[in-house]
Parts: sequence; C-alpha cells; structure tokens
Amino acid sequence: MPLTASSRRRRGRRGGRRSRKKGRNWADLPLDAIFAILDKLDHVDILMGPGQVCRSWRRAARDEPELWRRIDMRDHADLFNQLNLHGMAQAAVRRSKGRCEAFWGEYAGDDEFLNFLDDQ
Repeated sequence: MPLTASSRRRRGRRGGRRSRKKGRNWADLPLDAIFAILDKLDHVDILMGPGQVCRSWRRAARDEPELWRRIDMRDHADLFNQLNLHGMAQAAVRRSKGRCEAFWGEYAGDDEFLNFLDDQ
C-alpha cells in the first residue's frame, strides 16, 4: 500500500522509522561481559561464531582457557557430515591449555583423540 503525503507526515520522513541513538559497539564490551556471553553458548557455536565478530571476541574465544575447562560437544550428530567435529574437538582441547577437566562429545573423537586428550 503506497504512502500518501499525509501518512508520510504522520510517520515521519523516513516512512515510520524513528531515529535511533548510536548503536552499541559490541567490540568495546568489557572482557568479563564477553566471557559471560560466551559461557552461555555451546562449545561448537563458540568454535564457529565469535571469532568472526571482531578481534576482541576472537581473542576471548581463543585465549581464555576457563571457557574450555569442561567441553561439551554433544547433540551435534546432525553436523557430522558438514563439519570436522574431530578437528573441532582437538581445537577445543588445545584452547583449554592443559586445563580440560571433562569432555563430552559424539562423533568428535576416536581412540586417537583419546590419546590426544590424555597428552594435553
């Protein structure tokens, strides 16, 4: 339905959009806030996503061993043919920097992975 001159006046010049305040720069969040957000995500999601947001998020997802202390990669059997879950599991264990206390995963490892986990 086309806008008439009177409806444009009522809604504003931009077709009803109100001017917004400047949006939040998610790269400027404090590290504690980024860790709190990442802690709510699944480990597979962390491996696939935050590193693409910005440098500070990539560093937080990669360099904080506390996030990788208890790695849960379950419930991703549907991604088995699309992703290298074995490689992702190794990356997750490496990110723990020797602090991995527990690992849960399906299709993510084999005997070789268990040896890798033991070595780390």
